[in-house]
Amino acid sequence: DFEMNDKAVAKSEKNTQMLYNFPEQGKGKWRIQNDVVMGGRSESQLKMKAEIDAHFTGQVSLENNGGFCSIHQTSENEPFIINEKSDSFILNVKGDGKDYNFRIRTPKGRHSYAATFSTNNNGDWETITIPFKSMQATYRGEVVNVLNYNGENVVEMQLLIGNKKEENFEILVKSIAVN
Repeated sequence: DFEMNDKAVAKSEKNTQMLYNFPEQGKGKWRIQNDVVMGGRSESQLKMKAEIDAHFTGQVSLENNGGFCSIHQTSENEPFIINEKSDSFILNVKGDGKDYNFRIRTPKGRHSYAATFSTNNNGDWETITIPFKSMQATYRGEVVNVLNYNGENVVEMQLLIGNKKEENFEILVKSIAVN
């Protein structure tokens, strides 16, 4: 009986740590990064909607070997220090029923850690939980032979859509946290 109580206490001691809160911080250093860097033709926009939510919209094109749109924020000089008790990223989004990819980069190397998640299209805000251990190391979209993410500090966060098809998309993002 005591064991269950200890576990419950341990879980409640785990604090959510906000990494980025759009209603409080605005667009900040978040920038668009589309496949045009490789000659693609995808287009997207990032605007603040009602000064509260990040509104990421656009059109993914497969022309010229393209196929992705993304927003990212880099903080090389001031990494996000991830609490060692944390084990997952928590995204607060309102999606469009499409799949998105959340990526982070640490100071250790050029690879990112990525996980794909689905959104619903019912007009409601949803909380997406991405366990650290589910985030695979990738470089330019290819899996690399590095252990999955285990909670190192973060110098870049990225939200990407690239489902290998031409599609319009629209997602609202309120916040990114760890828990």
